[in-house]
Amino acid sequence: MALNFKRVDVSDAELLLKWRTDPEITKHMFSDLEEPSLDKQKNWIQSLEKNDNYRGYMIQDDGVSIGFLCFTDIDRQHQRCSTGSYIYERHARLKYGVTMHTYICNYVFYQLKLNKIVNYVLDANEKVVKLQTLHKTRLVGHLKQHICKNGQLLDVHIFEQLKEDWLTQKQHFSLDKISAAFNDWNNI
Repeated sequence: MALNFKRVDVSDAELLLKWRTDPEITKHMFSDLEEPSLDKQKNWIQSLEKNDNYRGYMIQDDGVSIGFLCFTDIDRQHQRCSTGSYIYERHARLKYGVTMHTYICNYVFYQLKLNKIVNYVLDANEKVVKLQTLHKTRLVGHLKQHICKNGQLLDVHIFEQLKEDWLTQKQHFSLDKISAAFNDWNNI
């Protein structure tokens, strides 16, 4: 059992497209793909190489891709970013859903050297709302009728995690273990 993170590349396009168009995944995302195609997915992945404000990773279990993790809106001046992730298979979500937060926070605070994570979660995504609370992230806002999906206006919760608060929490994994899980930790 080894959780690791591989920087996304065009060889991941077909799998990402499958996941990204699956109703179980898209129902919790802010946007849906318009006229999805493998070529569009490859072009999107290639565009990430030039984008300093976004990093995408394949979440892997012993080298097998099980989900996607991204760091978005990376703002070095204001020392903050947002994150997003999904794990495709239910058994893998149960296995890693709770521990992902540790990897995400340590990446943001130690690798990106930022001070704050701001996450936006659809109200309908009750499990992630509960996970944010479990991880002691601070609920700082609730945007009413903020996102329109399938003709329905949905609320959004805003959570924040400060580095100083994260450092006071018990760490279940060493920073060495976490940094080794990212295939490009020392190459950025």
